[in-house]
Amino acid sequence: MKNLKLLFFLLTFSFCSQSSEMTMGMPEPYFGGTEDMAFSETSLSRDGSFSQGDYIIKTAYASTDVSSSNFENTIDEVEDLVKNYNGNISNTYLSTNYQGLKSYNLTMNIPAEEFESFLLKVEEISKFTNINLNANDVTKYVLDIDSRLKSLKDEKKALEEIKEEAVSTSDKLQVQSQLRYINQDIQVLEGQKEYYENSVSYSTLTLDIREGSGVSLFSWNYYVQRALNWIESIIGFGVSFGIIAVPLLLLLLGFKKFRSKS
Repeated sequence: MKNLKLLFFLLTFSFCSQSSEMTMGMPEPYFGGTEDMAFSETSLSRDGSFSQGDYIIKTAYASTDVSSSNFENTIDEVEDLVKNYNGNISNTYLSTNYQGLKSYNLTMNIPAEEFESFLLKVEEISKFTNINLNANDVTKYVLDIDSRLKSLKDEKKALEEIKEEAVSTSDKLQVQSQLRYINQDIQVLEGQKEYYENSVSYSTLTLDIREGSGVSLFSWNYYVQRALNWIESIIGFGVSFGIIAVPLLLLLLGFKKFRSKS
């Protein structure tokens, strides 16, 4: 009787496992664009509010234009603000265009409950030229994971009871094999849930700080900015050269004076 019970359960479990495998490979969320997203995404205006769900992944993409004289200061203020909000910077990138104007891109992760307040503080430092807010509701995926975890854990408990009742070594090995597959599936689902929970707890802002963006190549402002940059470079070179050249010149004059006396 116990062998029949074991056989029936294993056949049932095998059928459930095959249907489960078709959904176990759920892809990780992709945030690169709306066309490839595995779940619903809502883009919002500046005055909109994020959607209200239990598991919302918030992201924002923004840019701001600053003067050349205020470029470095703006970067420092934004990075200090991230620290004040107990956030972190996961990526930075500095580039220079054909006009010699710099652009600094940084990705910041901020505690989700402070995200909207953080955006307002960033805009106090420098007004956004544009901003795109996204709210990705993954609540139904987390609920689905919870449901599947519960089913797997119930199956695991039942198998463990059957393993205790099994008499032959072959029966025990069969049950042990099925338990191994169940434990693997549980680990995968728990990893997916942890990923979602971590993504929900921190919201992300990718900000592009652009130096003098929009300055025309044919405008006087452009030439004034370039001239000031050149002058600054020349002065810096002159100071550096003087620090090295003056001691050498004094040494050379002293050597000539010494030779003339001798």
